[in-house]
Amino acid sequence: MQTNARSNGLGVFDAGSEFLPYSKKIDQAARLCPPKVARTFLFFFVSIILLTPFTARAQFHQTAGRVLVRGYVTGINGRPVDLATVEMRDLRGMKMGAGITNHAGGFAISTFAEHGEYLLLAAKQTEIGDERITIDQPDVEVNIALPAGSTIAAGLGRKDYAVSVQQLSVPEKVRTDLELANRQFTKLNVAGADREVERALQIDDSCAAAYSMRAFLRIAARKFDGAIEDASRAASLDPYDASAYLALATAYNSLTQFQSAEEASRQALRLRPDLWQGQLELAKALQGQGRLVLAWRELDELGKDFPDVHLVRANVLVGLRRKAEAAEEFRRFLQEAPDDPRNQQVQRIIAGLAEPGDSDRASQFTGKKVRVK
Repeated sequence: MQTNARSNGLGVFDAGSEFLPYSKKIDQAARLCPPKVARTFLFFFVSIILLTPFTARAQFHQTAGRVLVRGYVTGINGRPVDLATVEMRDLRGMKMGAGITNHAGGFAISTFAEHGEYLLLAAKQTEIGDERITIDQPDVEVNIALPAGSTIAAGLGRKDYAVSVQQLSVPEKVRTDLELANRQFTKLNVAGADREVERALQIDDSCAAAYSMRAFLRIAARKFDGAIEDASRAASLDPYDASAYLALATAYNSLTQFQSAEEASRQALRLRPDLWQGQLELAKALQGQGRLVLAWRELDELGKDFPDVHLVRANVLVGLRRKAEAAEEFRRFLQEAPDDPRNQQVQRIIAGLAEPGDSDRASQFTGKKVRVK
């Protein structure tokens, strides 16, 4: 992931060229001035262009110095974690530097940074830890502990999540009913999907997949408490059902129970690391807790082009006071979902972001965000 040039093309790109760009002003000067004067003017003009980056860099060195941030990443029982990714970000979510831990869990990041506060993130697969640090000297040492993780997912490899024993035992007729329910759901026919799920449960009332499906139907009907009940039952019947934890995360986020949503989404990702919807729910949960830099990292790692992903990215960027990027993400949402009922609210937010000196008023949308479905 790049911070100054994001993968989806919305960031600021640093581009360089060995050739000078065409300049109409230089061409006009060459016609009006004698050849020798024109060459002098061209030399002077090009010198200014070439010297500008060095001048800017010199000014940057006067306000920021090279800093070495080093330390160790540990896991369960304080054991070192190797091959963990460590990132240093400022409080606006911009990446300042990154590194990888060695076999002893050690890392070192050398970067230019002004004195102030930053966030240090360490991640290994789906587990992530963070520490807020203060840069006030050229050498800073900090240790980061990763969370213990889930005992359910302990020992699972990244390819061992395909099918659980409970899923293999689903009767063929139940499987057919659930497939029909899914088709109805994709057509936004919630009532039709619900009928198919009920038929499946009449045949097998211990089918975890049926309860997971019904949980999503209840979320669509905004019956979040019922969704939590169904998803919890699905998880108890089949602890390896990632969809059950995804439904739990979605319902908890909708009820603003963000800590529970974070735990559920992390469990879904432990079981299915490729579940991008789980990563989106995790970002929403982190945003709801005010952990905006962590939420932004998840969204950058996600890299998914989907309307509600752009909406969450925009909301997080507003909170990070990156107004121009937030407005661009809101516009992307409007382009990809032109008939969405939330569009008028989004357009009002874009207008508020465009007003100069109005960052405080625009930041109100971090508390009253555009609701993500």
